[in-house]
Amino acid sequence: MGKKIGFVSTRFSGTDGVSLESSKWAEVLRCSGHEIFWFAGEADKSAERTYLVPEAHFQHELNDRINQQAFGQRGRTPMLTESIHMLRSLLKMRLHEFFSRYQIDMLIVENALTIPMHVPLGLALTEAIAESRIPTIAHHHDFHWERTRYAVNAVEDYLAMAFPPRLPEMAHVVINSDAREQLALRSGLSAVVIPNVINFEHPPQFDLEQTVAFREAIGLGPEDRMILQPTRIVQRKGIEHAVALVKALDDPRNKLVVSHQAGDEGYEYFDWLKAHAAKNGVDMRLVLDAHLN
Repeated sequence: MGKKIGFVSTRFSGTDGVSLESSKWAEVLRCSGHEIFWFAGEADKSAERTYLVPEAHFQHELNDRINQQAFGQRGRTPMLTESIHMLRSLLKMRLHEFFSRYQIDMLIVENALTIPMHVPLGLALTEAIAESRIPTIAHHHDFHWERTRYAVNAVEDYLAMAFPPRLPEMAHVVINSDAREQLALRSGLSAVVIPNVINFEHPPQFDLEQTVAFREAIGLGPEDRMILQPTRIVQRKGIEHAVALVKALDDPRNKLVVSHQAGDEGYEYFDWLKAHAAKNGVDMRLVLDAHLN
């Protein structure tokens, strides 16, 4: 008999890795006879199966204010602690309402217990799962120790509690073996590796006119070849290796195209990368610099 499975994250919308991989998991589960429901601050899913809570979005103004005070410094004020717990309480109540409304049998938490972009949501999830005892898969895409901007913080106790938590109802899934090793080393938690995948048996559909328009928008000629780096511009993506590859191919028709934005972790790496590509004679194009309609 199929189960009612709830996916939880700050956002299920757009082309970020969490949204894309969540959709793939959901499709596999639907094909296996399960019903899928969504809890998030933003989602592009069917309205009747989605529980939207604006305060759960990582860019909500309440969470923005918390993040500004929680990271980049060590000291935590009583006011910051109170703000975190007020939002945690609200989100925990909404989570329990989600569980009840859709009679959720199982949860899949997508990165919301992994990277502390929304500390109150992580705390709320940890408590709600402990209270409801709903079996949960915590799907981890990138941990806080992988990003330098979280190294200095005033919420170390909350990170230890909820990013990720240690709960008997919870199993952990990571996307590569290095993450599995680091999780075990740092938290003593075991995990299963399920890599991000592409279904090569069902290639994506594409529109030729849109493809031509896209190539023109980023300045590619008919003979140019696009070497795509489909990631955000952050250091841990290792985009300098793509620069080295294009340089080694040694063909002026090859253009390195980076599809996602910079600034998520500052612009230092972005500025260095542009200079590095120019120094190595690699023509690097940024999609967000193009005028796309």
